[in-house]
Amino acid sequence: MSKWLFVIITAAATMVGCAATVKPMTTPEGKQGFLVECDGSADSWASCYEAATKACQGKYNVIDRNESSTPTAYGPLVRRSLIAECKK
Repeated sequence: MSKWLFVIITAAATMVGCAATVKPMTTPEGKQGFLVECDGSADSWASCYEAATKACQGKYNVIDRNESSTPTAYGPLVRRSLIAECKK
């Protein structure tokens, strides 16, 4: 029984997206920017864009965007990241 509980908890953790992680950075142009990571198969790019808008307090340009998906026994492990350059 405990084996099934572990499987269910692991599957749920894999499927549920976490809140976006936002790290400040300076872009190659020397402007304020942020690295935004929003992983999880239950999440979408919308959460990344929302986090970038909040971090930049408004508008931004997407400098780079990356997504990868790795199949697992419990569903895909999805990783998304973007670099947002804030507009002032």
